[in-house]
Amino acid sequence: MIMKLLNVKIVCLPILFLLLTACSKDLVVGEDPYAGGKGSLGIGFVSNYPSPEVAKPGELVEFQVKGLLPYIGQLNFFVNNTPVEVISAEDSLVIVRVPTQISSGDAKIVVENQVFYGPRLQIQGNVSFDANYGIVNGFNGFVSDFIPNAGGYIVVGAFTNFEDEANNETTFIRGIHFIDANGRSSSSMNFGKGAYNINSIARMSSGAFVVGGAISSFNDREVYGIAKLLPSGRLDTMVVDVINTTEFPQNSLDTVSSFNGGVTGGSVLKVFGVADDKVIAVGNFTRHLKIDYTYSSRETRRPILTSARNIVRLKSDGTLDSTYSYNHEGANGAIADAVQMPDDKIVLVGTFSRFNGKAAPGIVRLHADGTVDESFAIGTGAARIQSISYNPQVKKFVVTGSFTTFNGTTANGVAVLNETGSKDGGFVLGDIGAGVPTYGYVLNNGKVLLDGTFETYNGVPRSNLLVLEANGSMLQLYNSFSPFSGALYKVVETTSSLGNPALLLGGAIFGFDGHRAGRLIRVEIKN
Repeated sequence: MIMKLLNVKIVCLPILFLLLTACSKDLVVGEDPYAGGKGSLGIGFVSNYPSPEVAKPGELVEFQVKGLLPYIGQLNFFVNNTPVEVISAEDSLVIVRVPTQISSGDAKIVVENQVFYGPRLQIQGNVSFDANYGIVNGFNGFVSDFIPNAGGYIVVGAFTNFEDEANNETTFIRGIHFIDANGRSSSSMNFGKGAYNINSIARMSSGAFVVGGAISSFNDREVYGIAKLLPSGRLDTMVVDVINTTEFPQNSLDTVSSFNGGVTGGSVLKVFGVADDKVIAVGNFTRHLKIDYTYSSRETRRPILTSARNIVRLKSDGTLDSTYSYNHEGANGAIADAVQMPDDKIVLVGTFSRFNGKAAPGIVRLHADGTVDESFAIGTGAARIQSISYNPQVKKFVVTGSFTTFNGTTANGVAVLNETGSKDGGFVLGDIGAGVPTYGYVLNNGKVLLDGTFETYNGVPRSNLLVLEANGSMLQLYNSFSPFSGALYKVVETTSSLGNPALLLGGAIFGFDGHRAGRLIRVEIKN
């Protein structure tokens, strides 16, 4: 037996040797398999902070660096990928001058194609994160819309928590939440279990609220894309008689939403409160839905369906207002966004070319009765518009998308429109490279806030969020912040904790100028 084992070992050794040599036939004994790469130059930033930590364009800033002596004449210095002038360099200290056009960002030194990263340099400017606003962790999902109420804001979106306060047993924060003026939760409104994925909220003329989105229930009560809320935040309900299919008498009654109206075939993108306590809903749906409770039970519903494409006006009880947009055909493409004007006119944008049988090149305005407003002077419009905003104070629209022209003139994905629909020729967008604008808004002071996928503006590295002058030019003073990570969906002008002009920004926002953002932030803009 011992001899057999020895024989096995002797046979296996040559096989093992062959396998090893086959796997490493090009490797010479004693050779370093990782030879040929460049060794470390021994350069490194010593301090985690520059001096000063915050600087203006033109100022000198010191960075402590080790190992530079052999490479003094070879180094290239950058802040936020922007080249900066090196004033002096020693073995342990580099002094640079902040250029006139730059945004906040990390420093780096490049020597012999090797990159050494350093600390962040904050560039001083007139736009800054309001750290005194109460939101810390914020919402755990995107914020789609918010409106002012009782000194605070009602916020809606696709979240299930705020500041880690929800526990899904006694405290629910689901798709809708009320925060006070300081950005903290307020108990003055109670939405119950709410509804996940709310896209829009509006106030009705009676003081009630209406929400719309991809929602099938609100506080565990069945709804169909739209829900009407009492001023307290609770779902407005009523008790109805239904068919009792059981032996229990209590099943002859059911508590349901008092707003007996909704949509099917698609979700609601926007809701608007209009005159006579009516509601306008906009989206990519195809039919209005109402429940006939006379022939319904607690378990099953009998729906009454009426053709209604893209936009409907509903009475305060949810009933379809058939006088709105008579002979309604809707859009021949997708609706992407919509805004309301003070006279209850509605402007829709999207990828359509016709609306209700009339030419509508990506944008259309409807009169208060739902008919197409042919005086809206958009001309040939644009092919693919993804968003629209409207500021009634300055009477300006901003549309963004993947288009290159608007009404035959260069637009490069963004156009500022006058109230008449004509393009504001005074606004000219600079070079944003391969980026695409996704949201724009004209502020009360005339500046244009623009969000998108761009990383530069006129060749200078910038944040994905820009504050442009009315003519499209960019002032360094208002664009020193960086980075902005996420997407912007809604802007409301307000004041900061110091009383300065400020913006409340909501969306899928994760960071702003080095600060963590919980989908809703306040940004101060000094004049």
